[in-house]
Amino acid sequence: MRGHRSFLVGLARTFIVSAWAALLSIWAYEPCCEGASLNLMNEAQPGMPGFAGISESSVWTLGDRGEPILVLHVVLAELGYLPCSYHVAVPTDRLYPQDWARAPIGYWTWNSGVPSELARRWDPDRYTEITKGAVMRFEADHGLRVDGYTGPRVRRTLELALALHLTATQPYRLVMVDQSIPQQLRVWEDGRGVIFQTVCSTGVSAAPTQPGAHAIFLRSREQTMQGIGPSGHPYRVEHVPYVSFFYGEQAIHGFPRRTYGQPQSAGCVELPIQAAKRVWDLTNYGTLVLISPLTLSGTQ
Repeated sequence: MRGHRSFLVGLARTFIVSAWAALLSIWAYEPCCEGASLNLMNEAQPGMPGFAGISESSVWTLGDRGEPILVLHVVLAELGYLPCSYHVAVPTDRLYPQDWARAPIGYWTWNSGVPSELARRWDPDRYTEITKGAVMRFEADHGLRVDGYTGPRVRRTLELALALHLTATQPYRLVMVDQSIPQQLRVWEDGRGVIFQTVCSTGVSAAPTQPGAHAIFLRSREQTMQGIGPSGHPYRVEHVPYVSFFYGEQAIHGFPRRTYGQPQSAGCVELPIQAAKRVWDLTNYGTLVLISPLTLSGTQ
């Protein structure tokens, strides 16, 4: 029965992506040009019908605020892309188009065991890195370009996912890097708590790992890493395994060292090779990475 349901869900997702390609080819043709401000996956196409309550061409991104962002969070939570729930005071059916301009009256609750490091960064009315990560996970699940923007195509795919009850393919997971000594990385999963923990090493004082919340935006199972080290000398390391970039050129990856638990990298979060493989398997595009400030006494 479970295998049959997985087949049907996969078939439905394939149908959504194929249907979108067909509809957009009918609505308009727009040649791809180098240097476009955003990307065609999120740009409105001429002739596309408008969304209820908002401009059809609007694209939301980091820093945007207001009722449409609240509605976006409500939809993402309902589909399982956020570890929280929105409880509507007066439930409605799906007979009417999704109103992106006004959220139904209700209230938020966190799922059990959500880390305080995540909860204190949450703003339901603001497009934050939490929002961006959730949108990226949704884009990856539905064959859209993974860029974290919420434009016309993402909104329409969200509406289709709601109508077909296509929830997230993986549970919500969060990576937390504690830079207090000894430094550790933990993977938290909604409904289960911390499911993996390992020692790690972050950037030295001359090349610190960026604190804050970041969404994984680029992954590579193996690659060459090169640049200018904290000493000012160039470096080049081939065959670096299980690389997940989360901020600029900073990434979580495997790297063999005699010991871990203290700053010794050029800004990346370095893990033992087998631990890096496990983290790679548990994360994906859009997985949120929370980096604590560097402190000797504990996480601030």
